[in-house]
Amino acid sequence: MKRTKRRGIFTALGLISVLLFGMVFGGILLLGDSPGSEVDTETDCSPDSAVPKEINVKNLPTTKVGSYNKQQLANAAVIINEAKSADVQQQGAIIGLMTAIQESSLKILANDGTWKYPQDTNVMTEAQWVQARKVVIKSLDLPHQGVGHAWDALSLMQQRPSAGWGTVEQIMDPSYAASTFFDRLKKVPGWQSLPYELAAEKVQVSGLPDNYAEKRADAELLYAALQGSKIEVSDDEEAYAQCKDGGDTRKPDSGDPYDGPKSNSGWVFPVESISKIQYNYGENRGPWPHAGEDFSSPKDTPIYAAADGQVIRASCSDLVTGRSPCQIQIDHGQIDGQRISTLYVHMYEDGVLAHVGDEVKAGDQIAKVGTNGNSTGYHLHFEVWEGKADTNPVEFLKEQGVSIPG
Repeated sequence: MKRTKRRGIFTALGLISVLLFGMVFGGILLLGDSPGSEVDTETDCSPDSAVPKEINVKNLPTTKVGSYNKQQLANAAVIINEAKSADVQQQGAIIGLMTAIQESSLKILANDGTWKYPQDTNVMTEAQWVQARKVVIKSLDLPHQGVGHAWDALSLMQQRPSAGWGTVEQIMDPSYAASTFFDRLKKVPGWQSLPYELAAEKVQVSGLPDNYAEKRADAELLYAALQGSKIEVSDDEEAYAQCKDGGDTRKPDSGDPYDGPKSNSGWVFPVESISKIQYNYGENRGPWPHAGEDFSSPKDTPIYAAADGQVIRASCSDLVTGRSPCQIQIDHGQIDGQRISTLYVHMYEDGVLAHVGDEVKAGDQIAKVGTNGNSTGYHLHFEVWEGKADTNPVEFLKEQGVSIPG
């Protein structure tokens, strides 16, 4: 079973040189440089590798990539080039693209000032809004590709002059908008270790990080296409790029094994990033005590096999174990004469990536965080069983030498 790398990233079977005109033929979309350009070698697609090349915005595919037209591709190219200048690596470029796709659909938006001031807001006073409106409607006199209406937000990233992002003229320049976004991203402590959508949220402060997460596959598709990768089209006409590590842009968290720290025993913490450990193992839950521990984490955060083993359960069909329709159980063999297994619960059906019989290694991605079934928010419910009895998961992981976040 192919597994993933945390923050796994798209791309490319290989960068190729073809005619300027992209074309869809036999289910394959070919994109690339102009005739006579040098053929690039295959790129390193790890998130911390450098953006491999600057994109010539005058030499873009003439066909759509997915649902994105040439105008949107040009703006995506500007964002990627600014990511290269800012040295935020491929991970930063993808975060920037996710943000612009969500905020503006990759269009330079003016603002007509028709936002109705909400009386219960603390964003700005009504007097400040009157002034901000006078400023922002000047954007209608500048080149633009659409008109937005939210507050005094402008351009690709919906940046607001009143919030200190720059002047109207500056923000309406896509290069300025992107470079300013990356300047602020670099000031977020530890942004490289955050889930992509949370890094975007730290900059944008929208209150809706999951919206950015939904745009990641599109962002990775655009990045791969504009770097010259071969884009394939599925039977249902969904465009995607293959990853050399085994995944593709429809499944951005797929590919190489987890490369984070493992304990000397080989066990790992089972979820990529958490906001809180609930410490509710053993709490009274009516007819039974809470048999596991809850690790709060954003939607679709990768879930890892906590140790080597074999998947013995991967089901969304019943409530036999775990009080939720979807569970994965892994048999890890024996420790000190006791058979050890782990249980992972609350994924949505499309977040169950493992199958019964799979041989997994510690750190292989097996699922994505959900809030399915008897759940009050996005989290991984994680159980450890010694024989036929559950045990405290956090204490067990500590005994295996695993570092517990927070």
